[in-house]
Amino acid sequence: MKMVNTVELKNRTNALLRQVARGEAVIVTRRGKPVAALTRLTDAGLEEFVLRYASQAATGAAAGPQPEVPPKYRYMSLAAPFGTLFVAYGPGGPVMVGQAGSPAAFEREAERVLGSAPVADTEPPADLRAQILKTVLDHAPYRGPLDLSLVPPFERAVLQALRRIPPGQVRTYGEIARAVGRPSAARAVGTACARNPLPLLIPCHRVVRSDGKLGGYSLRGGVVLKRQLLEAEGALPALLPLSR
Repeated sequence: MKMVNTVELKNRTNALLRQVARGEAVIVTRRGKPVAALTRLTDAGLEEFVLRYASQAATGAAAGPQPEVPPKYRYMSLAAPFGTLFVAYGPGGPVMVGQAGSPAAFEREAERVLGSAPVADTEPPADLRAQILKTVLDHAPYRGPLDLSLVPPFERAVLQALRRIPPGQVRTYGEIARAVGRPSAARAVGTACARNPLPLLIPCHRVVRSDGKLGGYSLRGGVVLKRQLLEAEGALPALLPLSR
């Protein structure tokens, strides 16, 4: 028996069907959980499949062409001083910001995180693009809506608190923990920052350790990029030792 995820199924359909034809069962998984199985059809099973397909095709033809289902998420790419940024968004606003070696790599990562691969938008909304660029290039607070529907409640509360930190200022993990009513949860706040799906738009780089060290950062460039961002915003003296 062979197990494949939905991405492999999409990219290797012909090879997998040949395996099924040889009598090998193929289990299809999504997010690590089995969702379907491919097995060799018997003559009776093939006849039933063909008849069902013909019936559905006839019904569809009678009903006329079906409307195309729009993708759940789209994404745009932006040139930033530290590399290309990809921003996935839906009706509720941006849902994921990331860096990847290629658009295809970002699509795969976004499908893993979001459960649905975003589609490249050749003409993204001009106002959305302008808002994001202003935040990325000018460090202006992002004021638009953000889609945090996939974020657990505690982490969502942390991220909302981070949005209230103005440029040029920092907060400690402990201060954010107290702000969300969990004064002993500084470590959990750090975890929420590390899992922030919208870095830059939600400024987790403005949260530092209580001992004066910077802590980690989720975007490529890590703590070095975090320091560069804070220095550009005037939040750190240029000679502050680089440390986590």
